[in-house]
Amino acid sequence: MTSPADSVAPGIAQRVLPVLVWGSLLPGLWLAYHKATAQRTPAQVAEDFRATLESQGAQGDAAFRDITLELGILSVHDNGARGDFYIPEEIGPGVGLFDFDQDGDLDIFAAGGGALLDDGPTQHAQLWRNDGATFSEVAGELGADVPGYSYGVACGDIDGDGDIDVYISRLGPDVLLRNDGGRFVDVTTRAGLGQTGFGTSAVFFDYDGDGLLDLYVANYLDWTPESDHACFMSGVPDYCDPTSYDAAAQDRLYHNLGDGRFEDVTSSSGIEGHRGNGLGVCAADFDADGLTDLYVANDATPAMLWRNLGDGTFADAALEMGCAYNGHGVAISGMGIACEDLDADGLPDLFVTNIHGQSHLFLRNRGGHFVDDTMRLGLAGWSTRWTGFGTAIFDQDNDGQLDVYVTNGGVNLTPERIHEAEPYAEPDQFARLEGGRFVEQVGAVLGAKNGAGRALAAGDLDGDGDLDLVLTNNGGELQVLRNECSADNSWLMVDVRTPGGGPALGATVEVRVGEQVSRRTIRSHSSYLSSSDPRAHFGLGDASSVDELRIRWPDGSERSLQDLAVNQVLVIDHD
Repeated sequence: MTSPADSVAPGIAQRVLPVLVWGSLLPGLWLAYHKATAQRTPAQVAEDFRATLESQGAQGDAAFRDITLELGILSVHDNGARGDFYIPEEIGPGVGLFDFDQDGDLDIFAAGGGALLDDGPTQHAQLWRNDGATFSEVAGELGADVPGYSYGVACGDIDGDGDIDVYISRLGPDVLLRNDGGRFVDVTTRAGLGQTGFGTSAVFFDYDGDGLLDLYVANYLDWTPESDHACFMSGVPDYCDPTSYDAAAQDRLYHNLGDGRFEDVTSSSGIEGHRGNGLGVCAADFDADGLTDLYVANDATPAMLWRNLGDGTFADAALEMGCAYNGHGVAISGMGIACEDLDADGLPDLFVTNIHGQSHLFLRNRGGHFVDDTMRLGLAGWSTRWTGFGTAIFDQDNDGQLDVYVTNGGVNLTPERIHEAEPYAEPDQFARLEGGRFVEQVGAVLGAKNGAGRALAAGDLDGDGDLDLVLTNNGGELQVLRNECSADNSWLMVDVRTPGGGPALGATVEVRVGEQVSRRTIRSHSSYLSSSDPRAHFGLGDASSVDELRIRWPDGSERSLQDLAVNQVLVIDHD
Protein backbone atom coordinates (compact mmCIF):
# COMPACT_ATOMS: atom_id res chain seq x y z
CA MET A 1 0.00 0.00 0.00
CA THR A 2 2.50 2.55 -1.20
CA SER A 3 1.58 6.05 -0.14
CA PRO A 4 2.92 9.58 -0.04
CA ALA A 5 3.10 9.48 3.77
CA ASP A 6 6.25 10.92 5.32
CA SER A 7 7.97 7.75 6.58
CA VAL A 8 10.78 8.25 9.05
CA ALA A 9 13.24 5.89 10.68
CA PRO A 10 12.60 4.79 14.29
CA GLY A 11 15.34 6.89 15.82
CA ILE A 12 14.39 10.00 13.89
CA ALA A 13 10.65 9.54 14.36
CA GLN A 14 10.76 10.31 18.03
CA ARG A 15 12.54 13.58 17.43
CA VAL A 16 10.36 14.92 14.59
CA LEU A 17 8.10 17.81 15.66
CA PRO A 18 4.93 18.54 13.71
CA VAL A 19 5.57 22.17 12.91
CA LEU A 20 3.52 22.57 9.77
CA VAL A 21 0.31 24.56 9.48
CA TRP A 22 -1.69 22.10 11.55
CA GLY A 23 0.09 23.26 14.71
CA SER A 24 1.76 21.39 17.50
CA LEU A 25 -1.48 20.27 19.17
CA LEU A 26 -3.01 18.44 16.19
CA PRO A 27 -1.17 15.09 16.52
CA GLY A 28 -2.44 14.69 20.09
CA LEU A 29 -5.95 15.61 19.08
CA TRP A 30 -5.74 13.23 16.12
CA LEU A 31 -4.68 10.34 18.35
CA ALA A 32 -7.56 11.03 20.70
CA TYR A 33 -10.00 11.08 17.79
CA HIS A 34 -8.51 7.92 16.32
CA LYS A 35 -9.03 6.00 19.56
CA ALA A 36 -12.60 7.24 19.94
CA THR A 37 -13.79 6.55 16.41
CA ALA A 38 -12.27 3.07 16.29
CA GLN A 39 -14.81 1.87 18.85
CA ARG A 40 -18.25 2.69 17.42
CA THR A 41 -20.93 0.53 18.98
CA PRO A 42 -23.22 -1.69 16.85
CA ALA A 43 -26.13 0.58 17.80
CA GLN A 44 -24.28 3.61 16.43
CA VAL A 45 -23.50 1.74 13.22
CA ALA A 46 -27.15 0.78 12.78
CA GLU A 47 -28.28 4.36 13.39
CA ASP A 48 -25.76 5.68 10.84
CA PHE A 49 -26.94 3.15 8.28
CA ARG A 50 -30.62 4.07 8.67
CA ALA A 51 -29.75 7.75 8.36
CA THR A 52 -27.89 7.02 5.15
CA LEU A 53 -30.89 5.24 3.65
CA GLU A 54 -33.24 8.07 4.59
CA SER A 55 -30.94 10.71 3.13
CA GLN A 56 -30.67 8.88 -0.19
CA GLY A 57 -34.36 8.21 -0.68
CA ALA A 58 -35.58 5.96 -3.49
CA GLN A 59 -33.23 4.96 -6.30
CA GLY A 60 -35.18 2.83 -8.70
CA ASP A 61 -32.25 2.25 -11.04
CA ALA A 62 -29.76 1.17 -8.39
CA ALA A 63 -27.84 -2.01 -9.22
CA PHE A 64 -27.48 -3.00 -5.54
CA ARG A 65 -29.22 -2.26 -2.26
CA ASP A 66 -27.79 -2.63 1.22
CA ILE A 67 -30.06 -5.05 3.10
CA THR A 68 -27.71 -5.93 5.97
CA LEU A 69 -30.01 -4.84 8.77
CA GLU A 70 -33.07 -6.32 7.07
CA LEU A 71 -31.34 -9.70 7.25
CA GLY A 72 -30.71 -9.33 10.97
CA ILE A 73 -26.95 -9.01 10.51
CA LEU A 74 -25.03 -6.56 12.67
CA SER A 75 -21.31 -7.25 12.55
CA VAL A 76 -18.82 -4.48 13.31
CA HIS A 77 -15.11 -5.14 12.92
CA ASP A 78 -12.71 -4.05 15.68
CA ASN A 79 -9.41 -3.36 13.94
CA GLY A 80 -7.56 -2.92 17.22
CA ALA A 81 -6.63 0.67 16.40
CA ARG A 82 -5.71 2.34 19.70
CA GLY A 83 -3.56 5.20 18.40
CA ASP A 84 -0.33 3.31 17.73
CA PHE A 85 -0.79 3.12 13.93
CA TYR A 86 0.59 -0.43 13.71
CA ILE A 87 0.39 -1.56 10.08
CA PRO A 88 -1.47 -4.84 10.85
CA GLU A 89 -4.45 -2.75 11.99
CA GLU A 90 -5.35 -1.71 8.45
CA ILE A 91 -5.26 -5.03 6.56
CA GLY A 92 -8.46 -6.94 7.46
CA PRO A 93 -11.00 -8.34 7.86
CA GLY A 94 -11.78 -11.21 5.47
CA VAL A 95 -15.07 -12.88 4.59
CA GLY A 96 -16.26 -16.18 3.12
CA LEU A 97 -19.46 -17.39 1.42
CA PHE A 98 -20.14 -21.11 1.54
CA ASP A 99 -22.92 -23.58 2.31
CA PHE A 100 -21.56 -24.99 5.57
CA ASP A 101 -24.67 -27.01 6.47
CA GLN A 102 -25.51 -28.26 2.93
CA ASP A 103 -29.05 -26.89 3.01
CA GLY A 104 -28.74 -25.34 -0.43
CA ASP A 105 -28.06 -21.70 0.46
CA LEU A 106 -24.94 -19.64 1.16
CA ASP A 107 -23.84 -18.75 4.66
CA ILE A 108 -21.37 -16.02 5.72
CA PHE A 109 -18.13 -16.39 7.69
CA ALA A 110 -16.62 -13.13 8.97
CA ALA A 111 -13.07 -12.95 10.34
CA GLY A 112 -12.53 -11.44 13.78
CA GLY A 113 -10.34 -8.74 15.25
CA GLY A 114 -9.88 -7.04 18.58
CA ALA A 115 -6.81 -5.98 20.50
CA LEU A 116 -3.76 -6.45 18.31
CA LEU A 117 -1.32 -7.38 21.08
CA ASP A 118 -3.65 -9.36 23.35
CA ASP A 119 -3.84 -6.37 25.68
CA GLY A 120 -7.57 -5.81 25.38
CA PRO A 121 -10.88 -7.34 24.26
CA THR A 122 -10.76 -10.16 21.71
CA GLN A 123 -13.21 -10.27 18.82
CA HIS A 124 -14.21 -13.74 17.64
CA ALA A 125 -15.02 -14.83 14.11
CA GLN A 126 -18.71 -14.98 13.25
CA LEU A 127 -20.71 -17.53 11.26
CA TRP A 128 -24.00 -16.19 9.93
CA ARG A 129 -26.35 -19.02 8.97
CA ASN A 130 -28.72 -18.31 6.10
CA ASP A 131 -32.23 -19.06 7.38
CA GLY A 132 -33.98 -17.76 4.27
CA ALA A 133 -35.38 -14.32 5.04
CA THR A 134 -32.87 -13.66 7.84
CA PHE A 135 -29.48 -14.80 9.13
CA SER A 136 -28.53 -16.14 12.56
CA GLU A 137 -25.09 -15.93 14.18
CA VAL A 138 -24.11 -19.51 15.18
CA ALA A 139 -20.30 -19.55 15.38
CA GLY A 140 -20.15 -20.17 19.12
CA GLU A 141 -22.55 -23.09 19.18
CA LEU A 142 -20.91 -24.73 16.15
CA GLY A 143 -17.24 -24.33 17.08
CA ALA A 144 -16.39 -21.70 14.46
CA ASP A 145 -15.78 -18.73 16.78
CA VAL A 146 -12.03 -18.45 16.18
CA PRO A 147 -10.71 -15.77 18.59
CA GLY A 148 -8.35 -12.95 17.79
CA TYR A 149 -6.89 -11.04 14.93
CA SER A 150 -7.76 -12.72 11.62
CA TYR A 151 -7.44 -11.85 7.95
CA GLY A 152 -7.99 -14.27 5.07
CA VAL A 153 -10.79 -16.83 4.71
CA ALA A 154 -10.26 -19.80 2.37
CA CYS A 155 -12.96 -22.45 1.85
CA GLY A 156 -12.66 -25.94 0.38
CA ASP A 157 -13.35 -29.62 1.02
CA ILE A 158 -9.92 -30.79 2.20
CA ASP A 159 -10.90 -34.37 3.12
CA GLY A 160 -13.33 -35.27 0.35
CA ASP A 161 -16.36 -35.75 2.60
CA GLY A 162 -18.51 -33.12 0.87
CA ASP A 163 -18.41 -30.65 3.78
CA ILE A 164 -16.69 -27.32 3.23
CA ASP A 165 -13.78 -26.67 5.57
CA VAL A 166 -12.30 -23.25 6.42
CA TYR A 167 -8.74 -21.96 6.73
CA ILE A 168 -8.28 -18.63 8.51
CA SER A 169 -5.01 -16.73 8.07
CA ARG A 170 -4.02 -14.58 11.02
CA LEU A 171 -1.37 -12.40 12.57
CA GLY A 172 0.14 -15.25 14.53
CA PRO A 173 -0.88 -18.91 14.21
CA ASP A 174 -3.37 -19.62 11.42
CA VAL A 175 -6.34 -21.92 12.04
CA LEU A 176 -7.87 -24.81 10.07
CA LEU A 177 -11.48 -25.68 10.90
CA ARG A 178 -12.68 -29.08 9.69
CA ASN A 179 -16.40 -29.21 8.97
CA ASP A 180 -17.94 -32.36 10.45
CA GLY A 181 -21.51 -32.36 9.23
CA GLY A 182 -22.16 -28.71 10.01
CA ARG A 183 -20.08 -28.48 13.17
CA PHE A 184 -16.45 -27.34 13.20
CA VAL A 185 -13.36 -28.80 14.84
CA ASP A 186 -10.00 -27.04 15.10
CA VAL A 187 -7.58 -29.51 13.48
CA THR A 188 -4.71 -27.10 12.93
CA THR A 189 -2.13 -28.99 14.99
CA ARG A 190 -3.12 -32.39 13.62
CA ALA A 191 -2.94 -31.02 10.08
CA GLY A 192 0.56 -29.61 10.55
CA LEU A 193 -0.55 -26.09 9.69
CA GLY A 194 -0.80 -22.98 11.86
CA GLN A 195 2.04 -20.88 10.44
CA THR A 196 2.86 -17.96 12.72
CA GLY A 197 3.52 -15.25 10.13
CA PHE A 198 1.45 -12.33 8.86
CA GLY A 199 -0.93 -14.34 6.68
CA THR A 200 -3.27 -12.60 4.24
CA SER A 201 -5.05 -14.25 1.30
CA ALA A 202 -5.03 -18.03 0.99
CA VAL A 203 -6.23 -20.46 -1.66
CA PHE A 204 -7.10 -24.16 -1.80
CA PHE A 205 -6.16 -25.75 -5.13
CA ASP A 206 -4.95 -29.10 -6.44
CA TYR A 207 -1.52 -28.50 -7.95
CA ASP A 208 -0.52 -32.14 -8.51
CA GLY A 209 -3.79 -33.61 -9.80
CA ASP A 210 -4.20 -36.17 -7.03
CA GLY A 211 -7.74 -35.07 -6.21
CA LEU A 212 -6.74 -33.47 -2.89
CA LEU A 213 -6.78 -29.75 -2.20
CA ASP A 214 -3.41 -28.22 -1.41
CA LEU A 215 -2.96 -24.81 0.20
CA TYR A 216 -1.05 -21.63 -0.63
CA VAL A 217 -0.84 -18.85 1.97
CA ALA A 218 0.36 -15.35 1.07
CA ASN A 219 2.23 -13.41 3.75
CA TYR A 220 2.61 -9.65 4.02
CA LEU A 221 5.49 -8.62 6.30
CA ASP A 222 7.91 -10.03 8.83
CA TRP A 223 6.49 -7.69 11.45
CA THR A 224 6.76 -7.33 15.23
CA PRO A 225 5.72 -4.42 17.45
CA GLU A 226 9.41 -3.81 18.06
CA SER A 227 10.08 -3.44 14.34
CA ASP A 228 7.37 -0.84 13.90
CA HIS A 229 8.23 2.83 13.47
CA ALA A 230 6.48 6.16 13.28
CA CYS A 231 5.29 7.83 10.08
CA PHE A 232 3.54 11.13 9.49
CA MET A 233 1.46 12.93 6.89
CA SER A 234 1.92 16.71 7.10
CA GLY A 235 3.04 16.29 10.69
CA VAL A 236 0.12 14.06 11.68
CA PRO A 237 0.73 10.41 12.71
CA ASP A 238 -0.26 7.90 10.03
CA TYR A 239 0.33 4.33 8.85
CA CYS A 240 3.65 3.57 7.16
CA ASP A 241 4.42 2.39 3.65
CA PRO A 242 5.16 -1.38 3.80
CA THR A 243 8.42 -0.93 1.90
CA SER A 244 9.72 1.27 4.74
CA TYR A 245 10.03 -1.88 6.86
CA ASP A 246 12.28 -3.66 4.33
CA ALA A 247 10.76 -6.92 5.61
CA ALA A 248 9.00 -8.64 2.70
CA ALA A 249 7.58 -11.98 3.81
CA GLN A 250 7.86 -15.59 2.65
CA ASP A 251 4.68 -17.23 1.32
CA ARG A 252 4.01 -20.89 2.18
CA LEU A 253 2.84 -23.88 0.13
CA TYR A 254 1.35 -26.97 1.78
CA HIS A 255 0.77 -30.35 0.13
CA ASN A 256 -2.30 -32.33 1.19
CA LEU A 257 -1.15 -35.82 2.23
CA GLY A 258 -4.68 -37.24 2.24
CA ASP A 259 -4.75 -38.42 5.85
CA GLY A 260 -5.72 -35.14 7.45
CA ARG A 261 -2.16 -33.83 7.38
CA PHE A 262 -0.38 -31.26 5.22
CA GLU A 263 3.32 -31.12 4.41
CA ASP A 264 5.14 -27.81 4.11
CA VAL A 265 6.72 -27.99 0.65
CA THR A 266 7.70 -24.34 0.38
CA SER A 267 11.35 -25.28 0.01
CA SER A 268 11.12 -28.39 -2.17
CA SER A 269 8.63 -26.71 -4.52
CA GLY A 270 11.04 -23.88 -5.36
CA ILE A 271 8.96 -21.15 -3.73
CA GLU A 272 11.27 -20.52 -0.78
CA GLY A 273 13.59 -17.56 -1.11
CA HIS A 274 11.16 -15.49 -3.18
CA ARG A 275 9.72 -12.79 -0.94
CA GLY A 276 7.06 -10.13 -1.39
CA ASN A 277 4.39 -8.14 0.40
CA GLY A 278 1.66 -10.63 -0.49
CA LEU A 279 -1.98 -9.51 -0.37
CA GLY A 280 -3.97 -11.27 -3.12
CA VAL A 281 -3.65 -14.70 -4.72
CA CYS A 282 -5.44 -16.48 -7.56
CA ALA A 283 -5.05 -20.05 -8.85
CA ALA A 284 -5.67 -20.68 -12.56
CA ASP A 285 -4.10 -22.32 -15.61
CA PHE A 286 -2.55 -19.18 -17.05
CA ASP A 287 -0.45 -20.84 -19.75
CA ALA A 288 -3.02 -23.42 -20.94
CA ASP A 289 -0.83 -26.45 -20.22
CA GLY A 290 -3.44 -28.23 -18.09
CA LEU A 291 -1.69 -27.42 -14.79
CA THR A 292 -2.86 -24.94 -12.16
CA ASP A 293 -0.57 -21.96 -11.63
CA LEU A 294 -0.65 -19.13 -9.07
CA TYR A 295 -0.65 -15.36 -9.45
CA VAL A 296 0.28 -13.38 -6.33
CA ALA A 297 -0.43 -9.64 -6.06
CA ASN A 298 2.27 -8.01 -3.95
CA ASP A 299 2.14 -4.56 -2.39
CA ALA A 300 4.82 -2.33 -3.98
CA THR A 301 6.99 -5.35 -4.79
CA PRO A 302 6.89 -7.27 -8.10
CA ALA A 303 3.97 -9.66 -8.56
CA MET A 304 4.70 -13.37 -8.84
CA LEU A 305 3.34 -15.90 -11.29
CA TRP A 306 4.19 -19.37 -10.05
CA ARG A 307 4.17 -21.55 -13.15
CA ASN A 308 3.38 -25.16 -12.29
CA LEU A 309 6.09 -27.36 -13.82
CA GLY A 310 4.14 -30.58 -13.27
CA ASP A 311 6.74 -32.32 -11.09
CA GLY A 312 5.84 -30.75 -7.76
CA THR A 313 7.90 -27.64 -8.39
CA PHE A 314 7.10 -24.08 -9.46
CA ALA A 315 9.06 -21.32 -11.18
CA ASP A 316 8.33 -17.61 -10.96
CA ALA A 317 7.55 -16.69 -14.57
CA ALA A 318 6.03 -13.27 -13.87
CA LEU A 319 8.83 -11.32 -15.50
CA GLU A 320 9.01 -13.37 -18.69
CA MET A 321 5.19 -13.51 -18.97
CA GLY A 322 4.85 -9.75 -18.54
CA CYS A 323 2.89 -9.62 -15.29
CA ALA A 324 5.50 -8.76 -12.64
CA TYR A 325 5.02 -5.04 -13.31
CA ASN A 326 2.54 -2.83 -15.13
CA GLY A 327 3.23 -1.64 -18.65
CA HIS A 328 5.35 1.23 -17.32
CA GLY A 329 7.66 -1.11 -15.42
CA VAL A 330 6.18 -0.21 -12.02
CA ALA A 331 5.53 -2.73 -9.26
CA ILE A 332 2.01 -1.63 -8.33
CA SER A 333 0.41 -1.79 -4.90
CA GLY A 334 -1.42 -4.96 -5.87
CA MET A 335 -4.23 -5.92 -3.49
CA GLY A 336 -7.39 -7.59 -4.81
CA ILE A 337 -7.57 -9.85 -7.87
CA ALA A 338 -10.38 -10.74 -10.25
CA CYS A 339 -9.45 -13.52 -12.66
CA GLU A 340 -11.88 -14.08 -15.54
CA ASP A 341 -11.77 -14.70 -19.29
CA LEU A 342 -12.94 -11.23 -20.27
CA ASP A 343 -12.54 -11.65 -24.04
CA ALA A 344 -13.81 -15.26 -24.31
CA ASP A 345 -10.59 -16.59 -25.83
CA GLY A 346 -10.26 -19.43 -23.31
CA LEU A 347 -7.46 -17.74 -21.33
CA PRO A 348 -7.89 -16.18 -17.85
CA ASP A 349 -7.17 -12.45 -17.72
CA LEU A 350 -6.22 -10.48 -14.59
CA PHE A 351 -7.78 -7.40 -12.99
CA VAL A 352 -5.74 -6.13 -10.02
CA THR A 353 -6.77 -3.32 -7.69
CA ASN A 354 -4.31 -0.58 -6.78
CA ILE A 355 -3.73 2.38 -4.46
CA HIS A 356 -5.03 5.91 -5.06
CA GLY A 357 -3.01 7.91 -7.53
CA GLN A 358 -2.42 4.82 -9.66
CA SER A 359 -5.05 3.10 -11.78
CA HIS A 360 -6.13 -0.48 -11.35
CA LEU A 361 -4.30 -2.89 -13.63
CA PHE A 362 -5.80 -5.04 -16.38
CA LEU A 363 -3.53 -7.72 -17.83
CA ARG A 364 -4.87 -9.42 -20.93
CA ASN A 365 -3.68 -13.00 -21.37
CA ARG A 366 -2.33 -13.48 -24.89
CA GLY A 367 -1.30 -17.10 -24.39
CA GLY A 368 2.05 -17.43 -22.68
CA HIS A 369 2.35 -13.70 -21.97
CA PHE A 370 0.28 -10.78 -20.68
CA VAL A 371 -0.32 -7.34 -22.17
CA ASP A 372 -1.16 -4.29 -20.05
CA ASP A 373 -4.52 -3.18 -21.49
CA THR A 374 -5.38 -0.85 -18.60
CA MET A 375 -5.73 2.23 -20.79
CA ARG A 376 -7.73 0.40 -23.46
CA LEU A 377 -10.30 -0.67 -20.86
CA GLY A 378 -10.69 2.90 -19.61
CA LEU A 379 -9.59 2.20 -16.04
CA ALA A 380 -7.41 5.28 -15.68
CA GLY A 381 -10.44 7.51 -16.07
CA TRP A 382 -12.20 6.41 -12.88
CA SER A 383 -9.98 4.21 -10.72
CA THR A 384 -7.17 6.56 -9.67
CA ARG A 385 -8.95 8.59 -7.01
CA TRP A 386 -9.52 5.82 -4.46
CA THR A 387 -7.67 2.81 -3.06
CA GLY A 388 -9.18 -0.50 -4.23
CA PHE A 389 -9.14 -3.75 -2.27
CA GLY A 390 -11.72 -6.51 -2.84
CA THR A 391 -13.08 -6.91 -6.35
CA ALA A 392 -15.20 -9.18 -8.51
CA ILE A 393 -15.84 -9.43 -12.25
CA PHE A 394 -19.30 -10.90 -12.87
CA ASP A 395 -22.47 -10.35 -14.90
CA GLN A 396 -24.60 -8.17 -12.63
CA ASP A 397 -27.68 -7.96 -14.87
CA ASN A 398 -27.38 -11.30 -16.72
CA ASP A 399 -27.04 -9.59 -20.10
CA GLY A 400 -24.03 -11.66 -21.10
CA GLN A 401 -21.52 -8.83 -20.49
CA LEU A 402 -19.16 -8.91 -17.50
CA ASP A 403 -19.17 -6.04 -15.00
CA VAL A 404 -16.76 -5.12 -12.19
CA TYR A 405 -17.24 -4.05 -8.57
CA VAL A 406 -14.43 -2.64 -6.40
CA THR A 407 -14.68 -1.93 -2.70
CA ASN A 408 -12.48 1.03 -1.74
CA GLY A 409 -10.86 2.13 1.49
CA GLY A 410 -7.96 4.36 2.40
CA VAL A 411 -4.73 3.23 4.02
CA ASN A 412 -3.04 6.60 4.40
CA LEU A 413 -4.06 10.17 5.03
CA THR A 414 -4.05 12.73 2.28
CA PRO A 415 -3.47 16.43 3.01
CA GLU A 416 -6.95 17.42 1.89
CA ARG A 417 -8.67 14.83 4.14
CA ILE A 418 -6.73 15.08 7.41
CA HIS A 419 -9.47 17.16 9.02
CA GLU A 420 -12.34 14.82 8.01
CA ALA A 421 -14.23 12.71 10.53
CA GLU A 422 -13.54 9.47 8.64
CA PRO A 423 -10.44 10.17 6.52
CA TYR A 424 -9.98 6.54 5.40
CA ALA A 425 -13.59 6.07 4.26
CA GLU A 426 -14.06 5.93 0.49
CA PRO A 427 -16.97 5.15 -1.86
CA ASP A 428 -17.11 1.84 -3.67
CA GLN A 429 -17.27 1.72 -7.46
CA PHE A 430 -19.22 -0.34 -9.98
CA ALA A 431 -18.53 -0.31 -13.72
CA ARG A 432 -20.11 -1.97 -16.76
CA LEU A 433 -18.30 -3.22 -19.83
CA GLU A 434 -19.57 -1.01 -22.65
CA GLY A 435 -17.90 -1.01 -26.05
CA GLY A 436 -14.85 -2.80 -24.71
CA ARG A 437 -14.35 -0.31 -21.83
CA PHE A 438 -15.34 -0.40 -18.17
CA VAL A 439 -17.60 2.61 -17.58
CA GLU A 440 -18.32 3.66 -13.99
CA GLN A 441 -21.98 3.64 -12.94
CA VAL A 442 -22.53 6.46 -10.45
CA GLY A 443 -25.20 5.88 -7.79
CA ALA A 444 -25.20 2.12 -8.28
CA VAL A 445 -25.74 1.22 -4.61
CA LEU A 446 -28.84 2.23 -2.62
CA GLY A 447 -27.88 2.60 1.04
CA ALA A 448 -24.19 2.87 0.21
CA LYS A 449 -22.17 4.22 3.11
CA ASN A 450 -18.52 5.03 2.62
CA GLY A 451 -16.16 2.90 4.68
CA ALA A 452 -12.63 1.58 4.67
CA GLY A 453 -13.55 -1.27 2.32
CA ARG A 454 -11.48 -4.45 2.37
CA ALA A 455 -12.86 -7.92 1.51
CA LEU A 456 -15.52 -8.63 -1.11
CA ALA A 457 -17.24 -11.96 -1.80
CA ALA A 458 -19.84 -12.60 -4.52
CA GLY A 459 -22.61 -15.19 -4.54
CA ASP A 460 -26.31 -15.77 -5.02
CA LEU A 461 -27.54 -15.42 -1.44
CA ASP A 462 -31.25 -15.39 -2.20
CA GLY A 463 -31.44 -17.95 -5.02
CA ASP A 464 -32.85 -15.59 -7.64
CA GLY A 465 -30.18 -16.19 -10.28
CA ASP A 466 -28.05 -13.06 -9.89
CA LEU A 467 -24.98 -12.48 -7.74
CA ASP A 468 -25.15 -10.52 -4.51
CA LEU A 469 -22.16 -9.06 -2.68
CA VAL A 470 -20.83 -9.24 0.88
CA LEU A 471 -18.30 -6.58 1.87
CA THR A 472 -16.21 -5.88 4.94
CA ASN A 473 -14.94 -2.57 6.22
CA ASN A 474 -11.82 -2.13 8.30
CA GLY A 475 -13.00 -0.94 11.69
CA GLY A 476 -16.55 -0.86 10.36
CA GLU A 477 -19.57 -2.94 9.49
CA LEU A 478 -20.05 -5.99 7.31
CA GLN A 479 -22.45 -5.15 4.45
CA VAL A 480 -24.73 -7.34 2.35
CA LEU A 481 -25.65 -5.81 -1.00
CA ARG A 482 -28.59 -7.45 -2.74
CA ASN A 483 -28.44 -7.45 -6.51
CA GLU A 484 -31.40 -5.37 -7.68
CA CYS A 485 -31.27 -6.70 -11.24
CA SER A 486 -34.59 -5.81 -12.87
CA ALA A 487 -33.76 -6.93 -16.40
CA ASP A 488 -35.72 -9.90 -17.70
CA ASN A 489 -32.60 -11.81 -18.72
CA SER A 490 -31.90 -15.53 -18.50
CA TRP A 491 -29.19 -17.14 -16.41
CA LEU A 492 -27.59 -20.47 -15.52
CA MET A 493 -25.75 -21.50 -12.37
CA VAL A 494 -23.53 -24.59 -12.64
CA ASP A 495 -22.59 -26.42 -9.45
CA VAL A 496 -19.79 -28.86 -10.34
CA ARG A 497 -18.97 -31.48 -7.71
CA THR A 498 -16.07 -33.79 -6.89
CA PRO A 499 -16.56 -37.55 -6.34
CA GLY A 500 -16.93 -36.74 -2.63
CA GLY A 501 -19.61 -34.14 -3.27
CA GLY A 502 -17.62 -30.98 -2.62
CA PRO A 503 -17.06 -28.10 -5.06
CA ALA A 504 -14.75 -29.21 -7.87
CA LEU A 505 -12.27 -26.34 -7.51
CA GLY A 506 -10.28 -25.93 -10.70
CA ALA A 507 -12.89 -27.49 -13.00
CA THR A 508 -13.72 -25.48 -16.12
CA VAL A 509 -17.22 -24.84 -17.43
CA GLU A 510 -18.07 -23.77 -20.98
CA VAL A 511 -21.52 -22.63 -22.08
CA ARG A 512 -22.50 -22.23 -25.74
CA VAL A 513 -25.56 -20.33 -26.89
CA GLY A 514 -25.56 -20.08 -30.67
CA GLU A 515 -22.14 -18.75 -31.65
CA GLN A 516 -21.53 -17.20 -28.22
CA VAL A 517 -19.21 -19.19 -25.92
CA SER A 518 -18.59 -18.23 -22.28
CA ARG A 519 -16.11 -19.87 -19.93
CA ARG A 520 -15.73 -19.94 -16.16
CA THR A 521 -13.51 -21.78 -13.69
CA ILE A 522 -14.90 -23.27 -10.50
CA ARG A 523 -13.10 -21.33 -7.79
CA SER A 524 -14.00 -19.88 -4.43
CA HIS A 525 -11.01 -17.62 -3.92
CA SER A 526 -9.55 -14.44 -5.53
CA SER A 527 -10.66 -10.89 -4.61
CA TYR A 528 -8.96 -9.98 -1.30
CA LEU A 529 -8.98 -12.09 1.89
CA SER A 530 -12.16 -13.65 0.52
CA SER A 531 -13.91 -16.82 -0.51
CA SER A 532 -16.91 -16.57 -2.84
CA ASP A 533 -19.71 -18.77 -4.15
CA PRO A 534 -17.87 -21.59 -5.99
CA ARG A 535 -20.65 -22.14 -8.51
CA ALA A 536 -20.16 -20.88 -12.07
CA HIS A 537 -22.67 -18.14 -12.94
CA PHE A 538 -23.61 -17.23 -16.51
CA GLY A 539 -25.81 -14.37 -17.68
CA LEU A 540 -27.53 -15.43 -20.90
CA GLY A 541 -29.36 -12.31 -22.08
CA ASP A 542 -32.54 -13.19 -24.01
CA ALA A 543 -31.56 -16.82 -24.60
CA SER A 544 -34.37 -19.34 -24.09
CA SER A 545 -32.09 -22.38 -23.85
CA VAL A 546 -28.43 -23.41 -23.68
CA ASP A 547 -27.20 -25.31 -26.73
CA GLU A 548 -24.29 -27.02 -25.01
CA LEU A 549 -22.62 -27.23 -21.62
CA ARG A 550 -19.12 -28.71 -21.33
CA ILE A 551 -17.36 -29.49 -18.02
CA ARG A 552 -13.78 -30.57 -17.54
CA TRP A 553 -12.70 -31.74 -14.08
CA PRO A 554 -9.12 -31.28 -12.81
CA ASP A 555 -8.48 -35.03 -13.24
CA GLY A 556 -9.21 -34.75 -16.98
CA SER A 557 -12.72 -36.18 -16.89
CA GLU A 558 -15.17 -34.45 -19.22
CA ARG A 559 -18.90 -34.25 -19.67
CA SER A 560 -21.11 -32.60 -22.27
CA LEU A 561 -24.82 -31.78 -22.02
CA GLN A 562 -27.06 -30.36 -24.75
CA ASP A 563 -30.29 -28.39 -25.01
CA LEU A 564 -30.61 -27.24 -21.40
CA ALA A 565 -33.31 -25.10 -19.84
CA VAL A 566 -32.27 -21.67 -18.56
CA ASN A 567 -32.95 -20.09 -15.14
CA GLN A 568 -31.85 -23.06 -13.08
CA VAL A 569 -29.08 -24.23 -10.76
CA LEU A 570 -27.61 -27.29 -12.43
CA VAL A 571 -25.75 -29.69 -10.14
CA ILE A 572 -23.19 -31.79 -12.04
CA ASP A 573 -21.80 -34.75 -10.14
CA HIS A 574 -18.54 -36.43 -11.06
CA ASP A 575 -19.17 -39.71 -12.89
